[in-house]
Amino acid sequence: MVKSIGEVGVEELVEAGLSIEEASELERLIKDATNSKWWFEPTDLWREVVARRLLKPWHPHAVHQLVYYSVYAHWDVSTRGPPPYWT
Repeated sequence: MVKSIGEVGVEELVEAGLSIEEASELERLIKDATNSKWWFEPTDLWREVVARRLLKPWHPHAVHQLVYYSVYAHWDVSTRGPPPYWT
């Protein structure tokens, strides 16, 4: 089971390959992005994550996957199809 983006913390980000310092900073930035607006759609939140450039090219791929799948944790693939990556 994938955690929703609000449940992702430093521990998960470290397990995905970040240092504790990087994980703490990314967790703070994610929380800021998720708390900045009322999100009706995961696509809106993903757009915000991308617009704020929270994920860096040097972050391990596992971090990118963790954040992406956490944003879309409750996405119903059976009725909506695969979640978009580029929006």
